[in-house]
Amino acid sequence: MLIRNKYIDINDKIKFIKSKDYINVKTYKDIKLLIKKAKNSLYDNKGLIINKATGYTAKITNKTINKIIHPKTNFKVFNSRYIDNLNASCYLKDLFENAIYIDTLKPMKQKTNNQSEIGYHHFVAPLKMNNKCYKALITVKESINSKTLYVISVQIFTFNYFKNNILVKELIDNIDIWNYDLQDYNHYDYNSFIAETAETIENELIWIIA
Repeated sequence: MLIRNKYIDINDKIKFIKSKDYINVKTYKDIKLLIKKAKNSLYDNKGLIINKATGYTAKITNKTINKIIHPKTNFKVFNSRYIDNLNASCYLKDLFENAIYIDTLKPMKQKTNNQSEIGYHHFVAPLKMNNKCYKALITVKESINSKTLYVISVQIFTFNYFKNNILVKELIDNIDIWNYDLQDYNHYDYNSFIAETAETIENELIWIIA
């Protein structure tokens, strides 16, 4: 599946998705409340979502929800990044609808037993939350004989920005996929990704300029 940002220009502006009720976590009661909120929001938005920039459709499934709530075996519930990711996941539908396509990675042949997997597509969206600006990286999986992409994770990181809208070229600036927690993805490792980057660089950022 060839994904292109065909309905948006690199010089267009995008509005930040705004979080209205960030949950700060200090106790187990807080984390239980946040997990419940994230689950309820994700379940309410299960189903198909259309990405405006590309026109492609993704789907939030039970696997999506489980992956976000339990990202890996030994994750720490009081980790600030996990708390941010949970808060952001409450807006996953809005984030994906307004996200910009970045690139696609193929599954590592030696790392996957699922032959139906074709690749993993990365999108990024702007988010304002807890009085901070974030870039939300959304990963979706493509499978053989399926026209629908499946959302598998959302991860975020902060950056300094002081406007309500952001240019597409500013949003995608300085995004390095390997800076994310690759151990969340069973199909890649750091060295393999670096080796593949040179081969896939031409396809990493595709734009159609009218």
